[in-house]
Amino acid sequence: MVSEQSFQSWASAPGETETTKCDNAVAAVRRAIDADASLRERDIRVFAQGSYHNRTNVRQDSDVDVCALCRETIFYDLPAGTSPADFNITVPAAYNYTQFKNDVGAALASYFGKGHVTRGHKAFDIKENTYRIAADAAPCFVYTNFSSRPPLEGVAFVPDNGQRTGRARCPCRPRP
Repeated sequence: MVSEQSFQSWASAPGETETTKCDNAVAAVRRAIDADASLRERDIRVFAQGSYHNRTNVRQDSDVDVCALCRETIFYDLPAGTSPADFNITVPAAYNYTQFKNDVGAALASYFGKGHVTRGHKAFDIKENTYRIAADAAPCFVYTNFSSRPPLEGVAFVPDNGQRTGRARCPCRPRP
């Protein structure tokens, strides 16, 4: 049986050291992107999301979810009877998701070392060290649902495992 004290500890915000390690993990992913010649010139935002971002993590027992959001290409849904051209969308995109995910994987492996990065179906797992906590780095594109009024925007990614029925969507936005 879990004690009330355990629940209170889990519910509290991360401590200063844990927050610093989380911030260091996000910053390290940013440096990995910036260090890569194929990515540094692209419009990519790197930010924490998920439990650390929302302050709902289980303290000292979780990783940080990091979104590497490329804003040059989008995933979208359109209203019936419209086409991408109606929304100034060029098809096909000059930079596709598979290429972006492969580029992110190469940048992370180069920066952290191949033995410290594992490609998963949705994200790259990055091992922790004494300076940062473990991280899941998810390459994402902007997702816009033009069928909604006003259009809804979030992020989207395509899992590698082929067991999807559509794009995975997360209704979140990067911090300004």
